[in-house]
Amino acid sequence: MRSAVIPSRGRESALWRRFVMERLHRLFALVLVLQLIQCFEGYWWTETYRVLYVTLGVYGVTELLISRALIARLTLQLLAAVISTLAFTPFQWYGWPLSWRQWAYAGPFLKNHGEQLHPYVELAAGAILVTHVIAAWGTSRARTIALIVISVIVLASVDSFYPLELWPHIAVTVLAGLGWLVVIHMRMLRDRHYDSWDALAARPFELIVPAAAVIGLLVLIGVTMPRAPVLLEDPYTLWMEAQNRDVPSSAGEGGYLINGSFLSSGSSGSSKSGYGRNDAEIGGGFEFDYSPVMSVATNEKSYWRGETKAVYTGKGWTDVKGTPSSPVTLGSDNLPLSPERTQQEGIREIVQTVKMVREDRIPVLFAAGPASAVEEIEGVSNPKLFWNSEEWELRFQRPIQVESYTVVSQVQELDENKLRSLSGVTSYGKSSIELTPYLQLPESLPDRVGELAKQATAGAANDYDRLKMLEQYLKDNYTYTNTPDTSKQKSDDVVDAFLFEIQEGYCDYYSTAFVVMARTLGIPTRWVKGYTAGSSPVDEEAERYGYMPDPSGAGTYTVRNSDAHSWAEAYFEGYGWVSFEPTSGFSIPVPVHQDAPVIAPTTAEPTPATEVDAPVAAASHWQQLVIYSAFAVILLAIAALAVFKRRKLASVWKKLVMRRESPNEQIVREMERLVRFMQRKGFRRNPHDTLRETVTDWGGRYYWLRQDLDSILLQFESARYGGHHVDEETSRRFSQSAERIRKAL
Repeated sequence: MRSAVIPSRGRESALWRRFVMERLHRLFALVLVLQLIQCFEGYWWTETYRVLYVTLGVYGVTELLISRALIARLTLQLLAAVISTLAFTPFQWYGWPLSWRQWAYAGPFLKNHGEQLHPYVELAAGAILVTHVIAAWGTSRARTIALIVISVIVLASVDSFYPLELWPHIAVTVLAGLGWLVVIHMRMLRDRHYDSWDALAARPFELIVPAAAVIGLLVLIGVTMPRAPVLLEDPYTLWMEAQNRDVPSSAGEGGYLINGSFLSSGSSGSSKSGYGRNDAEIGGGFEFDYSPVMSVATNEKSYWRGETKAVYTGKGWTDVKGTPSSPVTLGSDNLPLSPERTQQEGIREIVQTVKMVREDRIPVLFAAGPASAVEEIEGVSNPKLFWNSEEWELRFQRPIQVESYTVVSQVQELDENKLRSLSGVTSYGKSSIELTPYLQLPESLPDRVGELAKQATAGAANDYDRLKMLEQYLKDNYTYTNTPDTSKQKSDDVVDAFLFEIQEGYCDYYSTAFVVMARTLGIPTRWVKGYTAGSSPVDEEAERYGYMPDPSGAGTYTVRNSDAHSWAEAYFEGYGWVSFEPTSGFSIPVPVHQDAPVIAPTTAEPTPATEVDAPVAAASHWQQLVIYSAFAVILLAIAALAVFKRRKLASVWKKLVMRRESPNEQIVREMERLVRFMQRKGFRRNPHDTLRETVTDWGGRYYWLRQDLDSILLQFESARYGGHHVDEETSRRFSQSAERIRKAL
């Protein structure tokens, strides 16, 4: 056997044998893992991806340069995970412990520094382990194809049912899988046809270039093919609809909402969060969509308003008919307000440059309210944009796709002292605007809604305090959830159902209830929808480390579909529209008048921890961390041991399965397994030949196997047809001979 194998390998260059034949498949496994981790886009921190990329990069280098020394490779890779965590995360060094021998010093040191490595090191170690497992398992053509199919199914499923565009990653996965199959094919060619391999090994590029050209051409054709419209409904949707179940849906590329309806066709289903949910009938549930919509560079944080609704139907919201609009001229300060501002004191100018991330058609421009000028719009020529001075809407004649735009807004500072002296309706019953739409209520509204509003605002001396009490009442007494239990709803009115039956919901419920309850008190209000401010790197750092970010800070904010929101505005004669945020867990950024007193929020006094409670809590947290870490280490160790001892485990499993069989049956089963193995390795068997004829033919072609093949054939025939029982020792020798043949192949 050695004399047949060594000469063929002698013609291979060291580069060809070590990098292509022995290690290149590890790089393909790395590519598969890099595509699979994209499924967590939007859920992992940016630092997490940096740590993973560096760690997996070190994996690729060490696996290509080092063939053996598994422990050394793993050590380098785990060390890379730790170092990259220290480099890319805000790790803080607290100094060495005073003593390693006393747990009172060593414990806090390990706790304070170990917690900062969580969860980056665990995720990086898990990615390394998965890559090793994939590389170790994909040693045959069938297994490699299975890995490709599983990876494509996972990516396609996430692409279909989550707001992620993973088609490029699917293409890369297929490309890596085809390359892996080429490596497997070359190994099989080298092991089975030495003479042919000798000729190819001397001219490797004549083999690599055609394979790379064919694979690259196939993938290039697939990637550059134009997108075709969907002609048939997918089986998943048909199956879900057949069972009367909701089908998750979201606005995909080019799909947006016009008057409450998606432009994209297809079956209706439970929606995802995003601007443009149907306002005519609010309620139900939705799934959070964390895909980015736009980025906003601004000199002051704000909510980004889109549209205003005033007519409440009992089911949802519709527009006021007949409100005038005027064309917008880019670059000129020609956006009037209705009513006009009588004074310019306390006005903040906010400049926002918005860059759209998604290729969606939008019906309005989003900006802090009210806008005073539209400086520019990129990505569209001659946009037909109109300004509604009463509703503060920048609306296109029809939804269009834009790349970016810049809007200047003039926002009134919040002066609570002045607001407490004003009201929406003056004592003589006149107002600068027509208030009827903003006091409208359906006749079917139950009386108990108004009664509850009076109870919630009892004791307030003015309209502003009534609204603040109503705002706080809704925040304190109703639970925020994106999946309210609508089975509790009995009332036909959505506000009545929210307040007295469902008693949980999301922003549409809260803001609608606030507007309706305020109107029962005679205060003119309207409903607004748009986006919250979004998130900035500064805010993310603040949330992560527990300090409060600047509520009106300048910066660039990433706005996602999950930031779609609705809130309320109330009118005060002589002041204008004032925003209110009744949704639990939300706070609207409003510029405050500099001379206004700062009122601290009312919170319960924290109960001071006793000298016993604090150590117990710290110990409990530390014990929990130790338990979780130990459990994770044990799982990783078991998985690694299973990978590197897989042959021995397979042998143990085989013994357990064959334990109940007689030695004769064990030999027969082992022979059947060996024949199937050799057929998978390319040994052909004529279906009309007997086993003796087949084995004799194989021994004639592969002379170095003839002795072992003849030996196991005689033992098999003796056990199968001899009519006498063989002993355990004979069965064991048969298994050893079969295993020797497998290793030789």
